[in-house]
Amino acid sequence: MARTDDIPETFDERTILLQVLRYSQETAVLKVSGLTQEQARTAPLATSPLMSPANILNHLRWVEWSWVNNDLFGRPDEAPWSEENPDAEFEEGSTLPLEDVVRLYEEEAARTRAVFAEVDLDMVRLSEDRTQPVTARWILQHLIEETARHNGHLDILREMADGSTGY
Repeated sequence: MARTDDIPETFDERTILLQVLRYSQETAVLKVSGLTQEQARTAPLATSPLMSPANILNHLRWVEWSWVNNDLFGRPDEAPWSEENPDAEFEEGSTLPLEDVVRLYEEEAARTRAVFAEVDLDMVRLSEDRTQPVTARWILQHLIEETARHNGHLDILREMADGSTGY
């Protein structure tokens, strides 16, 4: 299936970036949609035992949450990972029903887009625990890159799960 919904209606910077983010987020959801619970939780790569479709989508949810809330706005980090368990957000994806993983991701994705629709893209992040200053623009582009990179993983995992390709 050929998609063209990555093309924005206007070509100003913010509209382009938000359209590409939305497209990447929707692609991630499409990659896990229609999988059974077992397929969504299966991590077929022996070297990456947490790399399942559900775990990756849950990871993307928490990555968006963390970059927006913790890094951009300097709020306390409430993500599930810790020094003792740096992969907790992946593990959480294995325990939640797939419908919840998808719903929670879509809700976070919508919040992320709403923030970047309004925030000054030149705003320097407020997080004090980082040594390098970056702008909201950089964070938005980083989220696009992160989502697109994991969509590549989801492409492979989906094909391994049921032979589906595309999106």
